[in-house]
Amino acid sequence: MPKPNLYPYLTGREYLELVGRLRGLPDGRLGRRIARLLTLFSLEPDSHSPLSSDSKGMRQKVLISAALLHDPELLVFDEPMSGLDAASAVMFRHLIKALARAGKTVLYSSHELEAVERVADRVVVLHQGRMAAHDSVERLRELMKLDSLEEVFTELVFTEDPEAVADRIVDTVVARD
Repeated sequence: MPKPNLYPYLTGREYLELVGRLRGLPDGRLGRRIARLLTLFSLEPDSHSPLSSDSKGMRQKVLISAALLHDPELLVFDEPMSGLDAASAVMFRHLIKALARAGKTVLYSSHELEAVERVADRVVVLHQGRMAAHDSVERLRELMKLDSLEEVFTELVFTEDPEAVADRIVDTVVARD
């Protein structure tokens, strides 16, 4: 997966200014939004240090802020919780729901099925580049008579029991050859 280019010599504030200017936001509105987002994402104390000195989670919060800055109708998040601490991850799940309530369309791509199950109205399960399922989480669980999105995914995608494969891996590692 390619890493987003954050220009490591810029500070978080400078990066957000760059993104906001590229999006055509007026200076006054841009300054107010940046200040508010830096505070809300707990980035203000480090907003004057270069991004290269920030943790992965802090850089991820800068990227999320940049995505929100211009109030888009459609947001695309690809593994947005990568690097976030537990508290930020919980807040992000609430943010996804709040954005949807505000009328935004959110495409959220993730391998963290439990997180997807908590925030998604509808899911698309992809397997080898093809759509294996597309429906609400509840409907998929109901149709397949399964309890979780992970179980639905396992049933749709795996040809071999993943638990059995995991057991064989452990057997290989702990075997006394």
